[in-house]
Amino acid sequence: MNYQTFEIEPLTALTAPHVIVGFRGWGNALDVASGAAVYLVETLGGAAIGRIQPDACFRYDENRPVVHISGGKLEAITPPGGVFYALPRPAGEGDLLILVADEPQLNWYRFTRELVELSTAIGAASLISLGSMFDSVLHTDHIISGIATGEPMREMLARHAVKPVDYHGPSAIHTLLLEACRKRGIPGASLWCHCPAYLQGVIHHGMVLALVRLLARILSVDLPTDGLETRWKALSIQIEKLAATNPKIGEIMDKIRREQRTAEASPPQPGQGHTGTVINLGDYLNE
Repeated sequence: MNYQTFEIEPLTALTAPHVIVGFRGWGNALDVASGAAVYLVETLGGAAIGRIQPDACFRYDENRPVVHISGGKLEAITPPGGVFYALPRPAGEGDLLILVADEPQLNWYRFTRELVELSTAIGAASLISLGSMFDSVLHTDHIISGIATGEPMREMLARHAVKPVDYHGPSAIHTLLLEACRKRGIPGASLWCHCPAYLQGVIHHGMVLALVRLLARILSVDLPTDGLETRWKALSIQIEKLAATNPKIGEIMDKIRREQRTAEASPPQPGQGHTGTVINLGDYLNE
């Protein structure tokens, strides 16, 4: 089958794969969504088998191609886009098809429809999109909320302690993917990690670790996480040291702790962003 928004090789090596989508861009706070997808590809050994068609999906005046010029000579131009990776797994584990991409800016309905058509054609077991948002939470909080297309997927998310989302407002492309899944009868879910809005400029390895562990349980995939655990431990130590010496950061964290103790409110939901001080940890920490 030919697609207008991406090109992909035949997927004869995959059997009933789970389709995982990690977008860079708007729904990728602290690089958690794309970071988890990339970790799966790098750790499990994915092979690139397709790409997004940039002309069909991106506005170049907003997401410009990146050029490499050396000594006055044009070496390369890299447009925005994304790559599909095929990950056949051992018997007893689910095969994976992973898309790591810039969030499309154009033709959302066509793109999501074609991605779900591809998922239907390869007999996908499920389609799960990954997202991360800023919220008034601590860096030690590992809250993941979710949306599902039907009762079986909702029950599955509940079994894994994924909090249900209540939200009314502007949509992300993830929601259109779910709607396309619902129409075609493919089990679909969208997982959203809640990141501390007072941090900027670093990858939140703790949330990447939490999301990767959740995916490993949901997908029944044997996935080593030693590298992520080491990076998260190092980053959390740096954050705690900085909070102990920087009154501004300490005050923000104390305020959130007080709110959590007194409110006992419903979990943060998409769109309820923190509006207080933002600390760019890239100014203080070394990744």
